[in-house]
Amino acid sequence: MSGISNPRPVAATGIALIVFGLVVGIRQVGLLQELELAMYDLSLKFQPVNSTPDSPVLLIRIYENDIRKLGYPVNDSSLARALNLLSGYGARAVGVDLYRDFPAPGRDHLRSAVTHFPRVVMIEKRLGEPVPRPDFIRDPSQVGFVDLMQDSGGVIRRGLLMLWDSDGQPYFSFSLQLALKYLQDSGITLSADSADESQVRLGNTTVRRFSGNDGGYQHADDGGYQMLLDYRRGATPFPSYSLSELLNGELGTQQIRDRVVILGMTAASVEDRHESPFSTGWGATGGSVYGVEIHAHTVDQLLRIALHDDAPLEVLSERSEIFWILAVCFVGAALGVWIQWPWLKILLALGGGGLLIAAAQDAFSYGLWLPVVPATLAYLGTLALATIYCAQCEHAERKLVMHLFGKFVSPEVATMLWKQRDQFMEGGRPRPQHLTITVMSIDLQGYSTPAEEMDPADTMQWVNLYLDTMTRIAGEHGGIVDDYAGDGIKVNFGVPIPRKNERQIREDAQQAVDCALAMGTALGRLNSELKNRNLPPFRLRIGIATGTAIAGNLGSAQRMKYTTVGDVVNTAARLESFNKDSFKHEPGHAFRILIGESVYRYLKSDYLTTSLGRCELHGKKTAVTIYRIWAKKSISIEEKMA
Repeated sequence: MSGISNPRPVAATGIALIVFGLVVGIRQVGLLQELELAMYDLSLKFQPVNSTPDSPVLLIRIYENDIRKLGYPVNDSSLARALNLLSGYGARAVGVDLYRDFPAPGRDHLRSAVTHFPRVVMIEKRLGEPVPRPDFIRDPSQVGFVDLMQDSGGVIRRGLLMLWDSDGQPYFSFSLQLALKYLQDSGITLSADSADESQVRLGNTTVRRFSGNDGGYQHADDGGYQMLLDYRRGATPFPSYSLSELLNGELGTQQIRDRVVILGMTAASVEDRHESPFSTGWGATGGSVYGVEIHAHTVDQLLRIALHDDAPLEVLSERSEIFWILAVCFVGAALGVWIQWPWLKILLALGGGGLLIAAAQDAFSYGLWLPVVPATLAYLGTLALATIYCAQCEHAERKLVMHLFGKFVSPEVATMLWKQRDQFMEGGRPRPQHLTITVMSIDLQGYSTPAEEMDPADTMQWVNLYLDTMTRIAGEHGGIVDDYAGDGIKVNFGVPIPRKNERQIREDAQQAVDCALAMGTALGRLNSELKNRNLPPFRLRIGIATGTAIAGNLGSAQRMKYTTVGDVVNTAARLESFNKDSFKHEPGHAFRILIGESVYRYLKSDYLTTSLGRCELHGKKTAVTIYRIWAKKSISIEEKMA
């Protein structure tokens, strides 16, 4: 990470790819299928109901009351009379959703009615335990299978239109046969799609064949020719009458003409109920539905496809779905890495998830099934993982900032540095910067002699008392201690946040001088305490310089140190040690502060100073004017000397 100037793009990319792999992996094994199908059901519930044009489908229901009147099973004579009435009233197609694989009273009447009314379709069952068609059916177009494709929970979301036997012989479903009977008058038949002969067309519209991985499905049974049911007419869309009403003459041409009439069982005592997207999950609008109602929805959808170009629901290709999920992963990771405010991330999580669901619902209303569950999971997953990553980085950066600066500055300054870390941190560590800073170099005068004469433990305690006091004062004045060298201290002002104008540079220079004077004041009190403890006093030399330096992190990942290097650092050290022997002969002064021209020009007339003239500093090619600071002007020289 330390070698990357900006790790955020790399982090976002890595997070996006990790979450993408996880989401796609758990989706591929089918762990998201139930959630995706539940969202499909929810989309169906909230889709606008297609009410124009009116559906031509009409139901003749056999209720419990009809069974009590006509008996169970309803005899063939009653069915024959019902078919003759529907034919006379002008029904365009009639489906009988009742098994007739057994002889019943009136079989000849039923045979005659079906034979003379070729638009009647009877049923059979071909999957599982088969139930044969009525033995009098000769025309294959007058029979269709009623097998339904159930998802887990018994929910019917797909219509099975065609099956093939082992010899390749095709068989049509009950719903498809009814739709084709109705479409005969419009000259519409089932045909192969010109662009793809494995797909079929009704009218101008291709009825796209369901594949096992379409939409939210994973490895579903896609045998035969299936299509997704759209239930666009809503939960209870079709007009219904009882069989008794039909047989009693209560219906007529007005209700029946040009209709597709489906006659079937809806009695509670006869088990033919199924779950639909409207009867399960959140927002369920009713109970389970009868098989005859499922067939009615399928017929209605086929007629809308053929007559009104109402295209079946489309799904993305697997490649497009993968790209869609990957794109969402990158969006979530990018937002999670770049957005730092927690409250905004909460809004992004809620708003982004809601936006994905709304977009999927909007696409659904236009006939496209978007995989909203993996997309939402990918978005929230990347956002969460990016938040965790940022929190860990923040924790590491905060720990580093506190390690580098927290020991030497006040808590307020440390907090300020943390809040403004973007100005000097990069890649999890301080970045090198060219800064204009003020450096203060401090050293004890005559440290070696007392140290040689004292017990080592006492020497350490003695030096630490001085170091602790000076470090505390430096922190109180905004200085940052970046180095101890024995009894020497180096303090920086103006790091690590860059100074942007002369006013800020002037404030650093004045802070450094004020800090040095505060150290001198504290030294007087400290020496009084040392005298009472029979310990040698402290005498300080302080050099202060202002100039440009390079600030940054030195060391390895295991041992890092924030420091400054440059000519200004050397100048401050040379000022501190300038003519130090002469300071030995000033017993009346416990400390000496020397500054260069770079600092003096920022002080104006606020301080009492003495010019030492142009002097040569060790290691410097050019002489500099040196000034000695005595006090602020509010303090007299006499008070200072005292």
